[in-house]
Amino acid sequence: MIRITNIIREDGGARRRKRSTGLRVEVEIKKPPVQQTTNTTNDEEDFVQLKNIADDLGQAAVSGNLSQSIGFNVSSMGIIPPPPPSSDPSWNEEAMEEVTREEPTVNYVSSVSELLLIEEPIAGEFVGPLHQQPSLMAVDEQGNCVSMGVTTLAVTVSLKDASGSSVGGLEGNTTILFSTCWANFTDLSIQNSGENLTMVFTLKEWGTKSRAFSVKNNPTTQTPPSTGGPQCTPDNSVFSSSTAVSAGSLCLVSVIYAVACCSDCVPIC
Repeated sequence: MIRITNIIREDGGARRRKRSTGLRVEVEIKKPPVQQTTNTTNDEEDFVQLKNIADDLGQAAVSGNLSQSIGFNVSSMGIIPPPPPSSDPSWNEEAMEEVTREEPTVNYVSSVSELLLIEEPIAGEFVGPLHQQPSLMAVDEQGNCVSMGVTTLAVTVSLKDASGSSVGGLEGNTTILFSTCWANFTDLSIQNSGENLTMVFTLKEWGTKSRAFSVKNNPTTQTPPSTGGPQCTPDNSVFSSSTAVSAGSLCLVSVIYAVACCSDCVPIC
């Protein structure tokens, strides 16, 4: 299933060919052509098999074990993932792309040197979703983007307190796959309050952490006490020098006035 398609000398000089020189070797891995048209089931099986091969090679290059496995020093590797079968959901995206004469995009894979936190997580004052979700980037020793997306390697985030102990309260999708060299979290939230908290990101033996932040519990809203009806004036009288008179006071004045008018059956009004 392995076929070497091209070999390019990195130095390009005839004088240095006798020395140990670098080579760029292009290899194609695919099943040999068959005489009869294969069915969809075989296409799916071939796609899964080739995808697993790309995953294995990518992980070997990331961990630095590829050189040891094949007996040659491999500084980097480019992978072109196999096209999905028509039954795969991602086939629609492939079919919608414009057909050009350009070479397909090569995913650069090398030994990861560092996991960079490009976008810091930003929490609000109170518990709840993050105001800014974290984004990480996997790079090699030269700072080049390492396409972790061709592998099934995932990055995991956890929440720790000031002493470095793991704490609960981090909700959302805490383990995600890479897209090329990027790992972008989308729905993390803090549900427990705390001071000097940090988010710790782990990818196998590589890791990084965020700046410390603090969050508070949501404040409780208290309902103001009800007055319970009309209030009396300071002198306990329904009459007041104030111009503001409540409707209840107006009714009381009317009743007293009616009784005064009919006292002892002598009309005094």
